[in-house]
Amino acid sequence: MECAIITGRRPYGIINMKAAFVASEITPYASTGGLADVAAALPEALSEQGVDTLQIMPMYRRVMEGPYHAEDTGIVLSIPVGFHNFRAEIWTLPRRDPPIYFIRRDEFFDRSELYNLSHRDYEDNFERFIFFQKAAIALLDHLGANVDIVHCHDWQTGLVPLYLKHGMKGEGRHGKEKTVFTIHNLAYQGRFSGHEYSYTNLPFSCFSVDCLEYYGDINCMKAGITASDYITTVSKSYAREIQTEAWGQGLHGVLTDHQARMRGILNGIDTHIWNPDTDKAIARTYSRKDLSGKRTCKQDLIERMKLKISPETPLIGIVSRLADQKGMDILAEAMESIMQMDVGFVLLGSGQDKYQDQCRKWVRQWPGRVSVRIGFDVRLAHQIEAGCDIFLMPSKFEPCGLNQLYSLRYGTIPVVHQVGGLADTVIDIHAFPNEGYGFSFQRYLASELTNAVDRAVDAYRRPAMWSTLQDRAMQQDFSWNRSAREYRELYQQLVRSPSVPSSSQD
Repeated sequence: MECAIITGRRPYGIINMKAAFVASEITPYASTGGLADVAAALPEALSEQGVDTLQIMPMYRRVMEGPYHAEDTGIVLSIPVGFHNFRAEIWTLPRRDPPIYFIRRDEFFDRSELYNLSHRDYEDNFERFIFFQKAAIALLDHLGANVDIVHCHDWQTGLVPLYLKHGMKGEGRHGKEKTVFTIHNLAYQGRFSGHEYSYTNLPFSCFSVDCLEYYGDINCMKAGITASDYITTVSKSYAREIQTEAWGQGLHGVLTDHQARMRGILNGIDTHIWNPDTDKAIARTYSRKDLSGKRTCKQDLIERMKLKISPETPLIGIVSRLADQKGMDILAEAMESIMQMDVGFVLLGSGQDKYQDQCRKWVRQWPGRVSVRIGFDVRLAHQIEAGCDIFLMPSKFEPCGLNQLYSLRYGTIPVVHQVGGLADTVIDIHAFPNEGYGFSFQRYLASELTNAVDRAVDAYRRPAMWSTLQDRAMQQDFSWNRSAREYRELYQQLVRSPSVPSSSQD
């Protein structure tokens, strides 16, 4: 079939600015979190601002079984991985703008999960994602895309800058693309045994402390940091935090060494999808000027989740991975005190078995007041955002966070740990009475979390104060337009200048 390479809309007068997004997951085709949302929304926002974009991701089982009607392009590429060559089939969605291409090899990607089973990672992840990265570059060369920027995301694409320079077989390549590497979560680094280095086909000089070697292992995140032209992460606070020993996950020294070409650019949200005024997933739409529909959404959520609470009872919601990072340990410790506040509680998520079991225990302990759905349901996530009064995000660390931004959009007041993107996006009303629209706590302790929830519940029971909070929250603009402008300007600097643009952490 005939493939559109890149389509163009240039309201900003940008000439020949083309970017390829290479990511291991993209919403809605396959997602485990914020990375997929960014890899979906940012290219679209950039396209609206005059940057031609395309996207490349693996063709997982979820893509093949989903309602997407991908078609085979007929392109077949031979990809060397170590001493073997593997066929890569290229599929696409016809007439999609921006274009998206799927790398298909079923023995690598036709699996129930993207990266791991509940109890272990897939043992061939290194081989799988080397294949994907090389196939992405081979595809760009085959299409003759001539992109200016290759934008890579997290460890699964950390070797892309090296392959753009050295080629798939380590014998050199003549491309002139500039690379941007975005760190979505430094906790996941793609660390593999140095004995597997032969899979890369890279020159042995890359296996050095200045490149991807890490205590005798291969560190794919480190490769992206050291080899890319520019590094971004998903909030200004997180960019500062990861340069410290406390939050740097062992790479703080590397990041500090490269800080001159790193900056934090806050993620945005898709305000077309997350819009209470038009959301088809919720019981009744509403707006900042008329919140009556939110009360209908709350009653619908109460009935949907089989709660036995009155509509006046404060309803707290969580949509999250159930993991240590997301604050599930201090929530478990604080839950008894929170439930003494006469609140309802709904949770949607999945993750570590110990936390899934803990959540089920809460349902038994507080029947009719706690409802839990293990798994992920996009429609229910929207219904929780619309139907709850308070949204809880007690994350131990949070590079950016998106749910607090969805909550603000829906007039659902967030309670957050003051770290990373949560600190950048939620202003505590007690710290800033004339500006605040949420609640935060500084020390990562169950008692601090309990206190913040208590302050939120107290505010909820003061109608005038609560209305002020909701009005301020819904006025906040966290659309992708602002973030896309920052990325567009960064791309322009990289393309126009051989020198590295300076970082900005203001």
